Amino acid sequence: MKNLSILTILILFTRCEPVPTQSIAVEKKMVFDNYNYEDIIGAVQLFPIENGQMAFLENPVVEINDNQVLNLQFDLLTDKFEYLGVKIYHCNKDWTKSLLRDMEYLSEINNYRVTDYDFSLNTNPSYINYRFEVPKPTISGNYILSVFRRGNPNDILFNRKFLVVRNQSVIEQQVRISTTIAKRDENQQIDFTLNYGNIQVNSPTQDVSVVLLQNHRWQDARRNLRPSLIRPNENYMEFRLLTLENNFPGWNEFRFFDMRTLSVTGRNVNKISTAPNGRIRVQLGVDKRRDRVYTQNLRDVNGNFIIQNTDPGDVALNADYADVNFYLQSEEFNGKVYVIGRFNNWALGDENIMSYDNSNSMYRTSLFLKQGYYDYHYLVDAVDTAAYALERSHFQTENDYEILVYYRKPGNVNDELIGYKKFSANPF
Repeated sequence: MKNLSILTILILFTRCEPVPTQSIAVEKKMVFDNYNYEDIIGAVQLFPIENGQMAFLENPVVEINDNQVLNLQFDLLTDKFEYLGVKIYHCNKDWTKSLLRDMEYLSEINNYRVTDYDFSLNTNPSYINYRFEVPKPTISGNYILSVFRRGNPNDILFNRKFLVVRNQSVIEQQVRISTTIAKRDENQQIDFTLNYGNIQVNSPTQDVSVVLLQNHRWQDARRNLRPSLIRPNENYMEFRLLTLENNFPGWNEFRFFDMRTLSVTGRNVNKISTAPNGRIRVQLGVDKRRDRVYTQNLRDVNGNFIIQNTDPGDVALNADYADVNFYLQSEEFNGKVYVIGRFNNWALGDENIMSYDNSNSMYRTSLFLKQGYYDYHYLVDAVDTAAYALERSHFQTENDYEILVYYRKPGNVNDELIGYKKFSANPF
């Protein structure tokens, strides 16, 4: 009878999760950034759930003392199921791994299972959609969420950044035209004040630091800002700088296309067809280099994207992927041109670089994207050429900004995130 009970328990554990097949040893270098390690990674979304509502367009930021949680949804472009795991890493303000141990920022063992998944229905290619509610860390700061194959924790699939805030600061901001005369037509300047409350700060310039973000683009963050005024007795700092450290090019309102339905052509979609292999092709309209006149695009979502399917079926499981073809009429640059947006984490990689077609004086590329609504820009990576050369830059452009306030208590080995403010701004 005793042996039978032991056997029963073993069977129950086995049913909970079969032991993953041990994969061949794979060593992937840990990248503390938004990063995909394999081509099978489809759409990835990491967003807060607020009052039971999925805030798809919000940044992956949660307040430590409220009931917000982060939700991760992603596709693997395969029909082969694999057991997946999640680890969470605490990082310093510069996104290097902190010296904290797992138990110092998590209340559970840092090895979570991804158990919520479904196979896609009637799509080509097939994919598996996974969902995971991210456990909230117990201290504030920068974090990396890493998804891996459970058969080998070093076999990482992708990483994503997120922030946990303990808001103890009062931030007041103003977005204005640049005080540098040469940049007045194209730059936006972020002036702000900071009161860090009851926090004990011995050296404000060493213990407190600020990061500015435009449209949640970490690659272009403004760091190491020096305050223009400090009142230590009032725990007060001002950042009204006369240099360009707190300036961002305004860029332009984003280009966009609407691929929420594949039954008819949406806005800025010229043609939808099916390739011989059954994959869907979407041809966008031919874009051109923008002129110097500013015009506002009211449908702009500041570089973000929405996974959405208005055709019959479930968004997560019936939405199709398509080869989306971009065309840009332009002279050739002595450098590289990329399609960028939140959909690819603003990365400059081989998958979103454009090739030049001399016969048509045109840049081209194709990206494999899930049905939805997408904002994008064309970025130029060339010597002596502004990144926004194809888009132009205007001080009137509406952008999202974030101010992040970090604090390292003397003697501590980690940076806390004690202040956060997001705001949309148009200085015109």
